[in-house]
Amino acid sequence: MKLLHRAMPPWAFFIVLRCLSTGIVTAAEPRSPAVAPFTEKQAKSHQEAWSKHLGVPIVQKNSLGMKLVLIPPGEFSMGSTPAQVEAALMLLKTVPRAAPGEADRIQNEEQPQHRVVLPKPFRLGRTEVTVGKFRQFVEAAKYVTETERFGGGNSSKIAETDPVKQKALWSSPGYKVTDESPVTQLTWNDMIAFCNWLSQNEQRDSCYELSEQKVWTRVANANGYRLPTEAEWEFACRAGTITQYSFGDAVADLDEYAWFNRTAEKNGQEIGARPVASKRPNPFGLYDMHGNAWERCQDYHAFDWYARSMCEDPQGPATGFNRVVRGAGWHYFDLHCRSAYRNNYSPIGRTGNTGFRVVCGL
Repeated sequence: MKLLHRAMPPWAFFIVLRCLSTGIVTAAEPRSPAVAPFTEKQAKSHQEAWSKHLGVPIVQKNSLGMKLVLIPPGEFSMGSTPAQVEAALMLLKTVPRAAPGEADRIQNEEQPQHRVVLPKPFRLGRTEVTVGKFRQFVEAAKYVTETERFGGGNSSKIAETDPVKQKALWSSPGYKVTDESPVTQLTWNDMIAFCNWLSQNEQRDSCYELSEQKVWTRVANANGYRLPTEAEWEFACRAGTITQYSFGDAVADLDEYAWFNRTAEKNGQEIGARPVASKRPNPFGLYDMHGNAWERCQDYHAFDWYARSMCEDPQGPATGFNRVVRGAGWHYFDLHCRSAYRNNYSPIGRTGNTGFRVVCGL
């Protein structure tokens, strides 16, 4: 153990001890990992301590003018407790048009709750990638989205022939957008293309490369742009909280933080995603982690993943088809906006309520 201690910095040694021990550590030394639960004030203190230690600002603009927030390394309980699952099932009873199998999804996919360690700090988009930022990429790279090549959005077909669906694209998703709206109607590959282009544009390592099977795979230790892992997303969303939402358990308070079914409708009509950062942020200073647009994650989806996930920096199943999405979209319900709720979409699926935000290495 002494040799191990000498071979790594104090904060990393602290994380290893936390993985090996079930004891509770309450000390919060400078540069220590952010071990949940912690308060909003402590969340900001952790960010300030790591900002000072690394010599970088908490919020930093990149080459496109996107704001990226420093997320400290840390540890948290991922998923829902049995009591939270029961509360979610009660909430499900209030949801009209509930999807088949929704109760099974909540019961089976959000449990068992398990401790997760994220050993490295990272930057996460302060908001979802916007229409304006994606347009800069399209114009600079002369990129044509798969949605356009497949024949439109709101579809999971490779070739969409429905004339109504063919009209739905990232720039015209089926509702009025501005440059500050979250970009939607993209496939998983479209998002990866954006990440790799942005990495190359800033002379960073590309985080994705094509495998022999023509599937984008993540490059280990690359410091460029990528999608967050599911664990990174939930840690950032919770920001130290252990409640159903990043602000607590009161469903009525969700109106202040999220565009969702109750707030994104007007006179009973769905009106689409709203400009980013127009609701309140979470304790880490991140906007729209609840609602507005579902956010694609790096991980393949598996319904039983939590029963076999590793403790440190889980990357999701090694193989699969559908990819995890988190956070809920503008016409979904308070049930889906919970920090622990899991959903998954086909990689070629594109909808007007699904977007993404990016991670960047430090």
